[in-house]
Amino acid sequence: MLCYCLVFLSRTMVLFQLFVASCKGKVQLPENVTVKAVFAFGDSIVDQGNNNHITTVVKCNFEPYGKDFLGGKPTGRFSNAKTPSDLI
Repeated sequence: MLCYCLVFLSRTMVLFQLFVASCKGKVQLPENVTVKAVFAFGDSIVDQGNNNHITTVVKCNFEPYGKDFLGGKPTGRFSNAKTPSDLI
């Protein structure tokens, strides 16, 4: 029982430290400066793919892909709506 408590406590502390460290990562930019690009590395929550310019049999430029975007047209992305990285 003590072992499980220690494992839980150590995992909780690590997650708390990661949360605190991520809160301090805010960058203050002057008003006339904008961010030109965001490079996000991750799994399908961040990158849903786009293979419109690749010769492949697997495409996603047909319905239902893109139905929740403005206009409801297929976008070539393996998603029917925006992902969290689109909102950044």
